[in-house]
Amino acid sequence: MIETIVTAVLAFASTNVDDLFILMLLFTATSQSFRPSNILAGQYLGIATLIAISLIGSLIGIVIPKVYIGLLGLFPIYLGIRKLFDKNENDNDSPVITRKRYLLSSVISPATLSVASITIANGADNIGIYIPLFVNLSATNLILTIGIFLTMVFVWVKVAEYLIQHPRLKDTLARYNHVLFPCILIVLGIYILIESGTYTFVFHQ
Repeated sequence: MIETIVTAVLAFASTNVDDLFILMLLFTATSQSFRPSNILAGQYLGIATLIAISLIGSLIGIVIPKVYIGLLGLFPIYLGIRKLFDKNENDNDSPVITRKRYLLSSVISPATLSVASITIANGADNIGIYIPLFVNLSATNLILTIGIFLTMVFVWVKVAEYLIQHPRLKDTLARYNHVLFPCILIVLGIYILIESGTYTFVFHQ
């Protein structure tokens, strides 16, 4: 059991280190686009989707080609470009729209879906590691591993939220977030397209 716990923690950490920085950037945008509940719900939705895909892949013995998962890298590129050219998209929101967004602050809000999409788009390496890991686990250890993954999601979000409380780091990110966050999204999307080999698939169509 100890071996399963250690393996699960290492598997999650190794495949989500890059998400930590993305989560920190998202927390600097909480007054603009994302609420903390959106970030937590979106991260859970994204990781749960990656786990579900990995489970299906392990159960039916089909390894989903990274080239297709990599297509999701187009989403952070789109989101980054949109935010670069539409910096004031939330400035003109009416109180009615604000109240509606508050009521949809988790699970189904656009912000939650955006966080989930970024997490899924950056999850090709997750799937590549989770599928072979799941294949070799007993039913009991599989349930334990998934439970650890879901616990680690909460821990990961709280660690990012804690790190962003560092005054100097928070002030720097807050000052340049309107440029830094969109650029990071674009770079992330490009990295996903290249790392997954999807760019060759796109340009050969």
